[in-house]
Amino acid sequence: MTRKGQTFEEAGVVASYVHRPPYPSALLDRLVAIAPAHNALLDIGSGPGKISRALSPVFSSVTAVDPSANMIALGKSLPGAGGNVVWLESLAEDAPLEGRYDLTVAAASIHWMDHVRLFPKLQAHAAADHVFAVVSGDAPLDPPWEKDWQAFLGRWVPFLTGKSLDPARWEREGNAFRIHIVARGDEDFVSDPFVQSVEDFIACQHSRDTFAPSRLGVHSSRFDSELGEMLSPYANGGQLTFRTRSRLTWGSIAA
Repeated sequence: MTRKGQTFEEAGVVASYVHRPPYPSALLDRLVAIAPAHNALLDIGSGPGKISRALSPVFSSVTAVDPSANMIALGKSLPGAGGNVVWLESLAEDAPLEGRYDLTVAAASIHWMDHVRLFPKLQAHAAADHVFAVVSGDAPLDPPWEKDWQAFLGRWVPFLTGKSLDPARWEREGNAFRIHIVARGDEDFVSDPFVQSVEDFIACQHSRDTFAPSRLGVHSSRFDSELGEMLSPYANGGQLTFRTRSRLTWGSIAA
C-alpha cells in the first residue's frame, strides 16, 4: 500500500528540493520568539532541515524527523547541520522520541500525517508551556505570471491526479490539524525579493508531490517545456524575481 507523501523518498524529488525558496527570516525569528525555552526543538517532517538547520544555533538540541533517508542525507550535507542536530529516519507518528521538547514545528508537512496518532505522542513529549507550530506556504506571492500559472495548473493537475484544481479543498486539508490544538496566533510573513532562474523554478516544481518525476513519467519533458514557455516572457535575462508568503500558526496541543 502506498503511503501518503511517499514521493519524498525519491531521489529525483530530493534533488529538486534545494530549489525551494527559503522561509522569510522574520518567520524564523518568530519561531524563536514564541518558544517558551530554547532547550529542545522537534522538527517533524523535517525534509532536509530547512527549520532544523536554521534554528540549530538557537536551541541546545534539535531533533529532525523524516521518513525519507534521501531527505536526511541531503540535510546532513547542507550548511548548518550542526552537531546538535539529531536526525531520525521515521514517520513522526512512530519516531523513537526521547525527552521533552519546548517547540515542535511541522513545516510543509502536517497534512501528510495521521493526526489522531500524532498529537498524543507529541503531548507525551511536551515540555512545560510547549508550543506547537505549523509553517505553510512558500509559493510566489502575486507574481506577474499568476494568471498564466493558474491556467497551467488547471490543465496539469487534473491530468496527473484525475481531480480538478480545488484550492479550497487543499486549504481544508491543510487546516485539519486545527481541531487538535488551541491556537494562539496566525501570522503571515512575506520574504525579501527572491531571484531564481526559470530552470531552477521548474526544478522546484519537481520537489512537489503532484509534479514528482515519477508522477510525470513520460510527460516530464512536455511539462518542463510548457512551463518554461509560459514563464519566459516574465524573466529578465532568464531570471524570475518574486516574493513568497508563508503562514505561521501556533498554539498548545488540546487536552
